[in-house]
Amino acid sequence: MEAAGLRRQAGDTPEALAAWLVPLAEAGADVFHCSQRRFWEPEFEGSDLNFAGWAKKVTGKPTITVGSVGLSGEFIASYAGEASKPASLDRLLRMLERGDFDLVAVGRALLQDPEWAVKVHQGRTDELADYEAKALATLY
Repeated sequence: MEAAGLRRQAGDTPEALAAWLVPLAEAGADVFHCSQRRFWEPEFEGSDLNFAGWAKKVTGKPTITVGSVGLSGEFIASYAGEASKPASLDRLLRMLERGDFDLVAVGRALLQDPEWAVKVHQGRTDELADYEAKALATLY
């Protein structure tokens, strides 16, 4: 569920988020997969934590972040013919290292190039391709 959808259900405050997520954690949820359009955008005004950061803060559970990881543009724009360029992972790594979230999911970058993770790991970022919507129709 995207953060925007959650806000419609849970409100626009950390307290409202906690009221929605804490019962799920108490019922046995082990991890929260927190999808938002751009992982780097803060969930609430006045804080730099994203959706996954806030979910972790209010529940104490591990979280997964996702949203334009490794890309400059958002998913919807690709349907208008806009390609997303490969983007730096520096901010993502800083957020991960400071403990905002525990895991990172990657979507479109892997759809474009199933070797994306290997290339990033090996420092071959110059080989990363732009994401285009036609990648959704490719099976590897």
